Amino acid sequence: MEVGEFFQAHYMHWESGVLLRVTGELDIATAPLLHRAAADALTHRPRRFYLDLTKVIFCDTTGLFALRNLADHVQAAGARLYLTGLHPHLYRTISNHPHPPWTPPLPLTSPRLPHSRTTFQ
Repeated sequence: MEVGEFFQAHYMHWESGVLLRVTGELDIATAPLLHRAAADALTHRPRRFYLDLTKVIFCDTTGLFALRNLADHVQAAGARLYLTGLHPHLYRTISNHPHPPWTPPLPLTSPRLPHSRTTFQ
């Protein structure tokens, strides 16, 4: 099986934000794919970066650090990261991690997303 069978990422953008939706597993094999998708989405220079994890079915420690790295890149680009669609288990893992890969905590909910002016890539 190819890594792409375990992970997919699609984004849409509008004037002030980007929504990146990921599907599948977030682990050592797929973390670089998340990084590439986020880098591509950041070329639109969003102020808000929404990462939808609704369809993430697995996330290991490498996946958590990939999320931390994504948060760093988003912040360096001048945007704010919002994690959305967290499965309760992943939410607990992120919230209760004994050595969280990020501080301060990231927002775990998102404001309403616009329904107009979107481009699918």
